[in-house]
Amino acid sequence: MPGYELRRYEMSQWVATRDLLRGYGALMNYRENKLVYKLFRYISGENTLGMKIPMIYPMLMTVYPEVGRNYEQSVMEMHFMIPHHMQPFPPAPTDPTVYITMLPPMDVYVKSLGGFANTRMNLRKSFTNTRMNLRKSFTDNRMNLRKVKELMKQINNRNLYHGDHFYKAGYDGTSSMNRHDNEVWLVAKN
Repeated sequence: MPGYELRRYEMSQWVATRDLLRGYGALMNYRENKLVYKLFRYISGENTLGMKIPMIYPMLMTVYPEVGRNYEQSVMEMHFMIPHHMQPFPPAPTDPTVYITMLPPMDVYVKSLGGFANTRMNLRKSFTNTRMNLRKSFTDNRMNLRKVKELMKQINNRNLYHGDHFYKAGYDGTSSMNRHDNEVWLVAKN
């Protein structure tokens, strides 16, 4: 087993925002959270229709590392998926730093960052610990970078993927408890 999988995703619309992020640890997490909160405001009704929009998973963070090997500086773009029934005509954001973007069809190499407990024993305790660990795995930039490097090593051929950026995919909801965990993705070259 190679330690990763190859998946196909169809074209889709997302609401997004981006920023240049600098720093480590809590400072980086604070800046990432600011991006997330901008998108939460959009789905909470800060759009041209004043409409609440359901949260769809995964949420994606596109990371474009710019300086150094450990995220000293990176351009990061946070994405929330537009629900399927709204894909053709999503409401426009009212915040000028938030925008609707189209992700093209793509094949991605996927590496898991960890998982949910799949037993019913101590479910409440497991669920609480898992949510904390998943949040940490989505925002722990050093761990994400380490997993991307592991994925690159497992693929073992730089000609098969785009190395200038990667995605962090966050699956953090009770509906995904036995199906998904957080992941890093590399876009395959076609």
